[in-house]
Amino acid sequence: MDKQILVIAQNMAIHQDIWTLLEDKGYQLHITDPITALDKLGTRRFRLIMADVPVSELENSGVLQAARAIKPDTILLIMSANSTIASIVDAITAGTVHYFRTPIEADFVMQVINRVFEERQASKERSVLLNDTAQKSNFAGIIAKSPRMKQIFELIERVADTDSAVFITGETGVGKELVARAIHFLGARKNMPFVAVNCGALTETLLESELFGHEKGAFTGAIKTKLGKFEIAHRGTLFLDEIGDVSPAMQVKLLRALQEKKVERVGGTHSVEVDVRLISATNQNIKEKISSHEFRIDLFYRLNVIPIHIPPLRERLEDIPLLVEHFRNRFNKNLNRDVSGVTPRAIKQLMDYPWPGNVRELENVVERTYITCDDPVFDRFTFPQYPETPLPTSKYDVTEFADTDIPFSAARSRVIESFEKAYLIKALKKYQGNISQTAKHTGIHQRTLWRKLKEYGLDRNTFTKKN
Repeated sequence: MDKQILVIAQNMAIHQDIWTLLEDKGYQLHITDPITALDKLGTRRFRLIMADVPVSELENSGVLQAARAIKPDTILLIMSANSTIASIVDAITAGTVHYFRTPIEADFVMQVINRVFEERQASKERSVLLNDTAQKSNFAGIIAKSPRMKQIFELIERVADTDSAVFITGETGVGKELVARAIHFLGARKNMPFVAVNCGALTETLLESELFGHEKGAFTGAIKTKLGKFEIAHRGTLFLDEIGDVSPAMQVKLLRALQEKKVERVGGTHSVEVDVRLISATNQNIKEKISSHEFRIDLFYRLNVIPIHIPPLRERLEDIPLLVEHFRNRFNKNLNRDVSGVTPRAIKQLMDYPWPGNVRELENVVERTYITCDDPVFDRFTFPQYPETPLPTSKYDVTEFADTDIPFSAARSRVIESFEKAYLIKALKKYQGNISQTAKHTGIHQRTLWRKLKEYGLDRNTFTKKN
C-alpha cells in the first residue's frame, strides 16, 4: 500500500506527536509549507494532504486546485485550533473530508488516517476485481444498473468477507459463475485459488475423481496420482456449478467432505484436510428435486446458507442497453471494427425479445450481427433461425399468432413455447422416452430436458415403447 502523505504546516513542532506516530506506523511524510507545497505536488501524487493552515491560505496558494487537478479523489485533512463557523464552511466547500479542532489525540488521528488508506486500498481491489472478472468470464462482466441487480451487488459485498456457503440460482446464461467469482475476489481468500467445476458435464465416476482426486493405479488409466479440486482449492474457493445434477451417491460423499472438512482420494487410504469456501449454483428448481427425493435435504441445508437468486434478463430489461454498449466496445476491439452505435429501434428490438438464453444469448446475438452486418450503426439485430416445425393447435390456434391486440413479445413467446413443445414431443416419440438418447441426438442437455418436460406438462413414460 502506498502510504505517502503531504504535510503542510508552518510549525512542525506543534503536532510532533502525530508526525512521530505516523512515521512509526510506516507512513512516509513529505513535509512542506504552503509556498513550496506546489513543488511537492509536481513530484508525486498524494492520496492524503494534512494541513495545519487555514483553508483560505491553501486556496490562495493554489495548492487545493493543483492537488485535485492531479488526483481528483485527493483527501484533505485540516487541523486547526481556531475553528469558527466560517472556517468550517470554507473547509466543507473545499471538499475537506476531515476537520479536527486541536488539540487532538494522536491515536484518534491515526485511526482516521488508517481508515482513509484502507478504504482506498479496498476501492483499488474492487477495480481490479471488475477487470479480472471480465477477463476470466466467458461472457460480460457484472454489468447492470437495474434495482434487482444492485441488491445482488450489495449482498455480494456483505458475504464476500465471510466463509458462509453461498447457493446461487438462476437460469442458464444469467451469470452465476460471475457472481461466484465476484464473491471470491472481493473476499479475504482473493489471493488464493478460485476453482470451478461443472458437475453436470461429468459422469458420477469422473466427478468423484475430479473433486476428490485419485491415487496412482486406482483404476484403469490412473497412471499417476492426481489432486482433486478440493485440494487444489485449499484456502481458496470451490465453485460447484450445476450442483442439481449430482447423483444421490455423490451427494452423500460431498456431504461427508463438507461436514468433516476432509477428502479421501479414490483408491486412497488416508484423509486429507481441506479448507475451502464453497459456492454452488444450479438452474434447476432444487426444492422440487428435494420433494422428489432426487436431492438430499441435509446437503441442501449445508449449501444454502446464503441464497442468491439472479433474475433472468427479461426481468431486468433496463440492463440491455448497458450490456450492448459493453459488447460493442469489446467486439469493436476484438473484430477490428468501428461500429459507432446502435439505434433506438434496434434497442427496442432487443428489449422485445424474451431472451431464453439470457446474457450469454445477448452476447451471441451482438456478435452474430457483427459478422453478418457491415453497417457502421446497427439498426437491427439478427436472431438465430429455427427449423420449421408444425405447431400444435391444442394450446393455441395458428391464427392467434397474428393477433395484433397482444404485444409482439407475447406473441413471439407463444410461438417459441409451441415450437419447443412440438419439438420435444416429436423427439421423445422418436427415442421412446429415453432421456439420454434424446439429449444425445438433439443436443439438448439432460437437465434442460427434464426442466422443459415439467414446464410443458409432459411425461416421458407416455413415450416409452410399452405405450
